[in-house]
Amino acid sequence: GIQAANAVFTKANLASASFFKADLTGADLSNADLTGASLEEAGLEGATFDDAVLSNAYLTKTIADAKSIRGADFSEAVMPTYTQRILCDRSDATGTNSKTGVETRESLMCP
Repeated sequence: GIQAANAVFTKANLASASFFKADLTGADLSNADLTGASLEEAGLEGATFDDAVLSNAYLTKTIADAKSIRGADFSEAVMPTYTQRILCDRSDATGTNSKTGVETRESLMCP
């Protein structure tokens, strides 16, 4: 997989990119467009997704290892139900995405 630990992808257009099993430990994906991207089984410990667009992205339990998801848009993202619940329980599952206008909790379908 891709080795991109601590990489800076701020504001990057990564739509439809494949990060399957990639090492994105500590990466900064703030404000990145990850629409339709595959982040399945990626190492996301300490990664920042503030204000990122993850609509229609493919996610696995590792998204829960992210450092911050404030303002991220997860609309129609594909992830396990238990992972969605874990993200909803996070204190940083707040805010509104600046590009899409969608609230993080709404995009995660939190109760």
